Amino acid sequence: MEYLLVKFERSRRVLIDGNPFGFTNAIIQIDAGTHTVSLEAPPDFSPLTQTVQVQATSPLDPLTVTFHRLPPSAIPPAPGTP
Repeated sequence: MEYLLVKFERSRRVLIDGNPFGFTNAIIQIDAGTHTVSLEAPPDFSPLTQTVQVQATSPLDPLTVTFHRLPPSAIPPAPGTP
């Protein structure tokens, strides 16, 4: 078992390989290997995804992935919005 910490300024559901898997700012247990990490909508963060190799981690030394909040002017409009 490996450990991942996804940081974001707000609590948000974490998506790992497209599936809901825990929340930001809390340690998540995950299988070793390559995973694509993202956050649940709205897409007000950057980057939109991060592909990481998770191995040789521990609860006291998880792999840390950080997402940054975008300023309102940089947030893409919702589909169907003029």
